Amino acid sequence: MKLNIINNAHGSDSKAWYTLSPLKEMYQDKNGIDTMWGLGSQNYNRCLQHKQNSTPWMFCDMPYWNRWNPNNPHDDYAWRIIKDALHVNKIIDNLPKDKIQHINCKDWKESGDYILVAPSSSTVNTFIGKPKWLEDTIDFLKTKTDMPIRVRHKPRKKGRSGPAYADVPLIEDLSKASCVVTSCSMVSVDAVIEGVPVYCDPNCCAAPVGQTIENFGKPNYANSRLSWLSTLSYHQYTKSEIKSGLFAEMFKQMYNI
Repeated sequence: MKLNIINNAHGSDSKAWYTLSPLKEMYQDKNGIDTMWGLGSQNYNRCLQHKQNSTPWMFCDMPYWNRWNPNNPHDDYAWRIIKDALHVNKIIDNLPKDKIQHINCKDWKESGDYILVAPSSSTVNTFIGKPKWLEDTIDFLKTKTDMPIRVRHKPRKKGRSGPAYADVPLIEDLSKASCVVTSCSMVSVDAVIEGVPVYCDPNCCAAPVGQTIENFGKPNYANSRLSWLSTLSYHQYTKSEIKSGLFAEMFKQMYNI
């Protein structure tokens, strides 16, 4: 595998470098596939250009679970690595289930007290061509239901973001939600595991086990959650899994690269 690791002045202690450093050590080649962390700096334009030109690229960011916690930093957190997209949005069949043994999917819920709307960042919404996603989605939902709508924005504090900075734990917001509506937020992963039906954009990682927003009111109680979780699990890797060759082995199997 040959990857062109693009370092946008990421510090050695940054979340980005936890992923990019072992990738650079193992697979760096200036003629390889452009590999970036997040949509910051010039990465937004790079990713968009690759998407428009249908040329290969790798996108790294926070994982679907086992996420970095600033209160307990170590080298065993997982990091998301996706080919040609921000998220994997399909199920790849027959992948091992060894990396999801700790996950217990709850029975699907069929009722709740409110709709939980979880918008992605404005950057992500613009990238998928829906800069007014939140406003448009709430307006649409109000034409379909009179159920209360609760909006959960991505937790942010002092220039940082993620579950560690939430005033209200996600599990609390999910506990009485009838469904989650999102563009591409990873809240959808926790929702599906908790048995909360998801409506989302086709670019969302939960698309294979969710429903499109246009079909609101027709929830997808998918029976393919284990295969879906297995697919997610092989699109996130710890530093040791990258250095052991597991990442390269699995991406060769899944994408022939």
